[in-house]
Amino acid sequence: MRKMKVVFHLDFDDTPAFELALVNITNFLKDVEDAEVVLLANGFAVKLFVKSSAKKFAEKLEELSRKGVKFYVCNNALNAHSISREDVFEFCEIVPAGVTKLVELQESGYAYIKP
Repeated sequence: MRKMKVVFHLDFDDTPAFELALVNITNFLKDVEDAEVVLLANGFAVKLFVKSSAKKFAEKLEELSRKGVKFYVCNNALNAHSISREDVFEFCEIVPAGVTKLVELQESGYAYIKP
């Protein structure tokens, strides 16, 4: 059986959707041991990864990162919202364009989930 790969996509600064994504990822990892999991944030959702405003999620995000979840944050959106790289959690990878990364992931076999 091939390795399962999934990308969770957030594009709005929507705390309930963010919380749902984190629960979905946690449940998925419990059910599927060896999976590649990505959470991609673009648009307004990049605000959810700003350290100063996302303190209540920091512990959960760090835990998921330790479990191998990758977090991609769109640089175009960071620039549009005047957010610097230093403001974003260290475990996040900044990608030039979130939509381009999303297409690349889907083309390489990642299932798409929009919480």
